[in-house]
Amino acid sequence: MRTQKGIAGVAIAALVVGLLLLGSTAPAFAQAAGAGTINGTITDQQNAVVPEATITIHNVDTNVDRAFTSNGAGIYTVPFLQPGRYEVSVSKTGFAKLIRKDVTLTVGQTLTLDFQMPVQSTQESVTVTTENPLVDTEKTDVSQLVSTAEVANLPIAGRNWERFALTAPGANPDGGTGLVSYRGISALYNSSSVDGANNNQAFFSETKGRTVTGVPSVYSMDSIQEFAVTTSNYSAELGQAAGGVINAVTKSGTNTVHGDLFYYLRYPTLNALDPIQKAAGIYTQPIHQQQQFGGSVSGPIIKDKLFFFLTYDGSRKVNPIAYTSSSRFPLNCTSAFSAAQCAAANGYLTSILGAYPRFANNDIAFGRLDYQLNPRNHINSSLNIDDFKAPNSYTSSTTATNSSLSQNGTNVLHERIFVANWDSTISNTMINNFRFQWSRDLETTSANGAGPSVSITNVGGYGMPNALPRPAFPDEHRLQFTDILSMTHGKHTFKAGFDVNAIHELLINLFQGGGVYSYSGAAAFTNWAADVMGVNLGDNLTGRHFSTFVQVNDPVTHVGKDDLYDNDVDGFFEDSWKLKPNLTLNLGVRYDIQLIPAPPQPNTKTPLTTLYTSTINIDKNNFAPRIGLAWSLGKGTVVRAGYGMFYGKTSNSTYYATRVENGVFQQTFNCNPTTCSTLTFPNLIFTPPGNAPAAPFPGALTPIVTPFTPPSATATTRGQVPDWVNPLVHEGEVTIEHVLPGAMSISGTYMFSRGLRLPMFVDTNLAPSTSTKTYNVLNSSGAVANTITVPYYTQRIDPTGPILTGFSDVNSWYNAMLITLRRNMRHGLEFTANYTLAKASDGGQVPGQFGTFNGTDSAFDPKNRALEYGRSDLDVRSRFVTSLVWAPDYAKKLSNKTARFALDGWNFSTIISASTGFPVTGGINGFASGGPDGGLTGGLVNNSGTGFGGRVPGDRNSFTGPGNKNVDFRIGRTFEFRERYRFTLVGEAFNLFNFTNIYSVNSTEYNLSGLNLVPNSSFFAPLTSNNSLNGARQLQISARFSF
Repeated sequence: MRTQKGIAGVAIAALVVGLLLLGSTAPAFAQAAGAGTINGTITDQQNAVVPEATITIHNVDTNVDRAFTSNGAGIYTVPFLQPGRYEVSVSKTGFAKLIRKDVTLTVGQTLTLDFQMPVQSTQESVTVTTENPLVDTEKTDVSQLVSTAEVANLPIAGRNWERFALTAPGANPDGGTGLVSYRGISALYNSSSVDGANNNQAFFSETKGRTVTGVPSVYSMDSIQEFAVTTSNYSAELGQAAGGVINAVTKSGTNTVHGDLFYYLRYPTLNALDPIQKAAGIYTQPIHQQQQFGGSVSGPIIKDKLFFFLTYDGSRKVNPIAYTSSSRFPLNCTSAFSAAQCAAANGYLTSILGAYPRFANNDIAFGRLDYQLNPRNHINSSLNIDDFKAPNSYTSSTTATNSSLSQNGTNVLHERIFVANWDSTISNTMINNFRFQWSRDLETTSANGAGPSVSITNVGGYGMPNALPRPAFPDEHRLQFTDILSMTHGKHTFKAGFDVNAIHELLINLFQGGGVYSYSGAAAFTNWAADVMGVNLGDNLTGRHFSTFVQVNDPVTHVGKDDLYDNDVDGFFEDSWKLKPNLTLNLGVRYDIQLIPAPPQPNTKTPLTTLYTSTINIDKNNFAPRIGLAWSLGKGTVVRAGYGMFYGKTSNSTYYATRVENGVFQQTFNCNPTTCSTLTFPNLIFTPPGNAPAAPFPGALTPIVTPFTPPSATATTRGQVPDWVNPLVHEGEVTIEHVLPGAMSISGTYMFSRGLRLPMFVDTNLAPSTSTKTYNVLNSSGAVANTITVPYYTQRIDPTGPILTGFSDVNSWYNAMLITLRRNMRHGLEFTANYTLAKASDGGQVPGQFGTFNGTDSAFDPKNRALEYGRSDLDVRSRFVTSLVWAPDYAKKLSNKTARFALDGWNFSTIISASTGFPVTGGINGFASGGPDGGLTGGLVNNSGTGFGGRVPGDRNSFTGPGNKNVDFRIGRTFEFRERYRFTLVGEAFNLFNFTNIYSVNSTEYNLSGLNLVPNSSFFAPLTSNNSLNGARQLQISARFSF
């Protein structure tokens, strides 16, 4: 702690000194989110610096000029430039004017262009046409650009541009929905920006629109120009992230009118079947049909001054869902039923089976204006609108067993994002950027059926899903204000700024508020049929044959509502110091604070609940110093090194759980026919949210609300320790990059991450173990192979039930070697190949796909969590990925017209990936008697009391799942006519070779029988070979007309 306070003290001092320097000097810059920078040094032919030279940056597409002056050290810096094509000229009296053409600036790039000015002669100007440097001599981070050509031409399923992030080194999938983990850190700690504005949703800690809702994309791929993926050691300007950072920029208009129309089609006859489902006799495809269509247009409103860009992108997807039962119908009824009643019960359950249509419609509209107010002021603004609706998509799988359409729901998303930027040149060497964002992310899910939900074991189910309805989950509004000032002074480039995000969260969701009845056992169907139609089975239990009933009540808001403000404030200072012409040192410090209101009504029933539900700690010590070095050794070789501290944000879903899932707002009441003797099926104790209760079929009873005093609530209390803090990651790396012949470069990087203060949730309401249990581990022949003895928990500290408590004390290590081979676009060929060899270990960090709210790994022993340290759930030891775009241009030079027509206009692209398997932890199925609430351990509610925490004793993730490989391929042909018109036909194949990739396996290694652990014969059997990233081969055809 003393060391950290020392670092914080240095950081504060550096920030104060930096601000004083800014206030007392004149000049400008450092890299900007959503923009690029051009800098360099002006010298004469004797290498003496040339001060007061005029540097003019000319945008080729808009004809806009920005003029600056080199300082006393001959250095110039021009920040906040829109990525694109430029010409850079340098002039001064007594010297010949130099003009450098064909300059391409990319997002997030600091492009160094040095000029050596000759003495003026009869030749007034000298024009230099050179390619951009292959190696960036100023860059100190580990990042990869996804270029304009790659965004436009690489194959990508669903046209979600953010998935290109998986081509970056050190990036791995975090689950199967599209989340990405960088350096073994949960995807919940990544950050995304578009045009410099925060593109994250704070509640679920994902990009806006999320990956699990089914939304293809919130921003159209047609509106994204390019983006950079930064894996490590990013600028102090970029924060609220301990993982990776995506920095995207949208397209803008130019002086030339451009436009396009596009159409993409996937059809079932073009697609292969999922191999696992095919083997089970299920022939439903994940995507039955998908159409995507739209277009864009851009150009000048006022030439050289005001420009526009507009895009529309529509998506229509058909992916039906099939409902099946584990039973064969008709099922037999006892003599208590009439033939009509038996037929009605069987008829209803068979009527809810079969295939049902499911659609997903998405509509995106994007508009942007760029206005060059005068030579010193540039303003741009954009508005992005996305509307998504997907009936019957709450259950996203292609099949559902023992369920029905009534247990599904409709996902709806409305996104509204307005962003504005104002770049103002205060002086020749001082520039300010002001940024504003207003956005709204509204996600709702309505239920198909009314409460209660009914589950009939191995037969079927119907009624309102447990987690629905969700009228607002979330309804999130964001106001963002950012101001950044940059200047140069001598050999220093300074940059300082602040960022304020005011986030308003409205959440409405009462989990299990509709009531849940379950029928289990061999007589499940008979008992349900009797209760649903009021049949007397002759046992004096009419209407009370259910096994369990549970309903949640919210006595405070009645609907599971929370209304909170999350105010995020940060400031930063950077100094890019040109120690020598070939040596740059980047110094920075950043401060972040996340302000969350205290719980409105803590649970004060016991000292323990009071301790863990009363406080949301405001972490005020998030000072993050950063340092980076770039050393050019000459002859195309650069050495880079960097280190920094990076703080992540805690998901607002976690704070929501602490605030309102604390046993006060949402109270769970559990019943059975004995404990709730006055409750009869299908009645409810409390008024449910959503649809009004109704009979499921004619002749069935209609649910009514029959209030009575049920047994004491047994809701799990959720909270966090009073000293909870945000995650902290120390990052460092060393890179060597070298230019190769053929416009290529190769780099090697050693990278490490040390994660601290990562979250874990365990049940703290367990008294220390006073006994142990010994279990026999059997082999496949049934003989005892060995025995294990584990602690056994039998008592609670207080009688309130489980208290799932968050601790911020999990640590992680990540070490990796990265090798990158890259070729910039030349003669129509561009590619990037990355290989990552890595090892990730931690003490129980939960992946992003399970990490929201109180998501956690299962602890083997909640009182000894040090046993959790081992291989990370996010550990992928080896991964290779390459992306290639090839548009051969040799045919243009052919003299034979027929040959030129046949061979010209073709383009090819591919993404190839291969990785080792994901970690697997052997689990245990079964419950031990004698534990509290029927058995609980490892902080996992309602799980086994064996002391195993649901897993086999020993190391976590001691098994490795199957590896994955995939080839996506694209071929296109462009026909040009009348000089400016083009028509392109494209064919794409996703998983071209139809590799069978296993994404999950049966992880139950043993079944618990008494005191015996019996090997599970289906352990490691494949469960899924399809997810939203990859699956069985799918083909897509498309056409595009452009001008």
